[in-house]
Amino acid sequence: MTPAGAFTKKSTENRRANKKPEEIALSQPEKRLEIPFKITVTRAWSVYLGRGLAGRIGDFVDLKAYSSLVLVTDETTDRLYGEPVAAILAQSGKKVLRFSLPVGEIAKSPESLAEGYTFLMENGVDRSALLVILGGGVPGDAGGYLAASYLRGIDYIQVPTTLLAQVDSAIGGKVGVNFGGKKNMVGSFYQPKTIIADVDFLKSLPPQEMRNGLAEILKYGLAMDKDLFERLEHKKDADFKAAELIPIIERCAALKAKVVMADETERTGARAILNFGHTIGHALEAASNLEGQHGAAVSFGMVVASRISARLGMLSASATPRIEAVLKKFGLPVHAPQVTPGELLANLKFDKKTSGGEPRWVLLAEIGRGVVNCKVPQALVSQVLAEVCR
Repeated sequence: MTPAGAFTKKSTENRRANKKPEEIALSQPEKRLEIPFKITVTRAWSVYLGRGLAGRIGDFVDLKAYSSLVLVTDETTDRLYGEPVAAILAQSGKKVLRFSLPVGEIAKSPESLAEGYTFLMENGVDRSALLVILGGGVPGDAGGYLAASYLRGIDYIQVPTTLLAQVDSAIGGKVGVNFGGKKNMVGSFYQPKTIIADVDFLKSLPPQEMRNGLAEILKYGLAMDKDLFERLEHKKDADFKAAELIPIIERCAALKAKVVMADETERTGARAILNFGHTIGHALEAASNLEGQHGAAVSFGMVVASRISARLGMLSASATPRIEAVLKKFGLPVHAPQVTPGELLANLKFDKKTSGGEPRWVLLAEIGRGVVNCKVPQALVSQVLAEVCR
């Protein structure tokens, strides 16, 4: 485990463990949980959560109803799981195509998106096809936007393979790509037909990917669910077995379902609660080379937001040490010595919650209760950043 509270370098730790995909994704199915989404009377879908679900994709979506099936992954996921999952899809009797994105944020570039369009066009993919997106947050974002924009929208499902994707990014229909050096500048709200979260995939994750997911889980706990935060606070170590993860993933998915159903396209402001820690987190990602460390950026962002909350008298001063202790326990950073406050402030203007040129923050009234649309004096932001950028 990386030392507590440290950023990691892009290294071999970001590679998946050397496990056979058949042992990970295609085990015998156990009892599954279903978390239903119902946005309107015309749209309803579910998150299916359990073990061994990847081997039974056809149980959750009618594959035979589509003209063809396109498996969209990144190169690493395709190497690990592409062949066995494609074979499962082929059992439907439909033509199966495989498109592999590059690994990392480059997959969300306009150039990679154009390659996806070209692949679909050259293979005669029509509006009756289904995209099956297999992977973590980046393939989910890029593949989802590919589905949303190709032929004005074709159906897709998400099969998330990382903890971060299973608890957060695969749920809710936010899809998009990067542009002009900024994250998610082009995108849409486009919901999948279903989401199949098989926790057996998590056995292959390197520690850094687990930390990415744990940061998002802690986000839910801090902003929405005190009991969830305290469950993690009282955990003695940073290791999780599948039996421990399933109820945690289920709780996070249910929390996000509730928010998305209330504010699917971010019109009322309710969905902004999901951005706790992301205001400064996204600025940090833009200002430094943190590819593959979204959880580290969010962790740092939660520290900044928590300290600001305490300085404004919203959050008890005793809460911030508790929060930072839990982050450190799970190997997540509370400082960012590689950037300056000025670099972070320069990137805040690109935050999508900005209104009238001023960032709108998600802060804490207490652990488990976030407050959206908060204005914060820039002098206070600069003061807190000076404390933690060291």
